[in-house]
Amino acid sequence: MNIETLAKQNPWWADKNAISQDPKIVELERAYIKWKPRLLKYIDLSADAFYSVRGPRQVGKTTLMKMMVRDELKARKPENIFYYACDMVNSAAELVSMIDTYLDWSERISTDRKLIILDEISRVKEWEVAYKGVVDRRSLTNKTFIFTGSSCWDLKHAPERLGGRKGETYRGQSHKILMPMKFSEYAALRSESLKQRLDELGITDSAKRKIAFNSLFSTDANKMLDPLLPLKGEADALFDEYLLTGGVMSALNQYVTRQKIDSHVYENYLQLFFGDLARLNRSEITAKKVLLSVLNHRGGPVGWARLAKESGIPTSVTVMDYTEALQTLFILNVYDSYDESKNRPKHRSEKKIQLPNPFFFHAFRSYLENPAGDYFKSSQEWLSSSENKGLAVEQVIGDHLSRLCYNLAPSDLFDQAGSVFYTRNAKGETIDFLARLPDGLLPVEVKYQNTIQGQDFRNIQKHPRGILATKNHLQIGGKHPAIPVSLLLLFI
Repeated sequence: MNIETLAKQNPWWADKNAISQDPKIVELERAYIKWKPRLLKYIDLSADAFYSVRGPRQVGKTTLMKMMVRDELKARKPENIFYYACDMVNSAAELVSMIDTYLDWSERISTDRKLIILDEISRVKEWEVAYKGVVDRRSLTNKTFIFTGSSCWDLKHAPERLGGRKGETYRGQSHKILMPMKFSEYAALRSESLKQRLDELGITDSAKRKIAFNSLFSTDANKMLDPLLPLKGEADALFDEYLLTGGVMSALNQYVTRQKIDSHVYENYLQLFFGDLARLNRSEITAKKVLLSVLNHRGGPVGWARLAKESGIPTSVTVMDYTEALQTLFILNVYDSYDESKNRPKHRSEKKIQLPNPFFFHAFRSYLENPAGDYFKSSQEWLSSSENKGLAVEQVIGDHLSRLCYNLAPSDLFDQAGSVFYTRNAKGETIDFLARLPDGLLPVEVKYQNTIQGQDFRNIQKHPRGILATKNHLQIGGKHPAIPVSLLLLFI
């Protein structure tokens, strides 16, 4: 590995303005809708630190890295910024050689801090061994490393074996997750009036958003919700969009400019996904069987043995293994039942297994049911059923509650399956979700329907506080508010 080879991916070394011609930056500038993820606020580029940025395909990780390079070039010398896509890096030894070559060259030129971005590091076997060796020999002083990947397995577990080589990271979290936009981000990006109102209420600030969320359970809830009520119609329309695009930028930009999402957008995602699945040494055929069986259960409780029998897979252990693989690729959320009498999850219980992101859900469902069909038309037709739309809403709420749990108690050890549950007692009474927050368990029941009755509150009222997520019904001022989904999600 030599500098001439590395320079091909770092054209700003020769011409600082070359970043403006980078394909990802060009694509970003041409896009009708542009998104700057909030994640950027939580990466300290002045720290001696290691960060991993994980997330599903087509969510914009590479674009985010190129945005970071573009912004940092305004303040740093070009030779202090190194980017490399690791698609063709074949071994840990080659990775070490590449980093050493860069550092030897750049440190001869300047003693300033180095920003080292390695994209799709998951493709390199034992990359953590390579990183560990470099830091042991050269130290982490004056260096910030950012590694990205589309699978959370190695990027979640490998850094845990790095000991004291993660440095001083923001709030102590090395692992960052870049997911498609939450609905609150989506609404603020799509509507200037909603963005202005959210800014006025302080909801776009993470610390103030926590306070605003807690206010929903008090007599002051109206101070937060009343200013949003005139904009509910707009929020509802954007939520309908969100149930199609899932906050995925490629899908969003096509929908906004053409009122349609081409099938190739869905298929590009699927092709990348199945490539990542193969790199985890998992069978595409078996994964499809598991996904189809999960879809057939519509997000309701089901056991491993039943999934194995229905999908024709020999053992439940295989189903569990593939479900875990699909979780690491950000496709599935798995929710355990919670035993309220013993105040602990029932890990041997049936699971609620859901595909929480609407775009990914539509991609897999359409592909598995009719790969020759029109994905977008299929999605619209599916959502035209009130029952199906209610399921989509439930899945989005579960995912947003998982994000809420992380945001309220961020940790490198965060586990979605250990943070959000469901309940079902001996009488068959259920609560859709039970979120484990720092100040206790929060039940959330989803009733996306035209009419709300007193009995719909019954199960959540057994808890000190809870939320009824509704279609239109608003009832606030107490510990168990009913809040329309399009408004509720603005606080998460």
